[in-house]
Amino acid sequence: MKGQIFIDIICKRFCRYFKNGKEEMYCGGYRVLVENFTASELQQLADMVCETNDIKNHIPAYDENLFNLVCKSCDFRIDGCDYRDNRSGPPCGGYIMIDQLVKG
Repeated sequence: MKGQIFIDIICKRFCRYFKNGKEEMYCGGYRVLVENFTASELQQLADMVCETNDIKNHIPAYDENLFNLVCKSCDFRIDGCDYRDNRSGPPCGGYIMIDQLVKG
């Protein structure tokens, strides 16, 4: 199960797909972030991320490095990814935060 502090930082703050009750499922970005950063480090990163309403147009959907790092381990990918498949929705919260790190 996800830790509440990480849910608050990553999921509730950045993921438009987040729904209470799905805490047993992990997006690939959540998994990468939690395995590599402390809550304090993630909070600092979250405070630096500038999310705009059209964020899907500012982050590459087809970045193979991000796909291999983030998307391949995503529990939600089994149903397809609106962002990666056709950009009809925004990226997940973890993807947004990792993109910020990569650009950092």
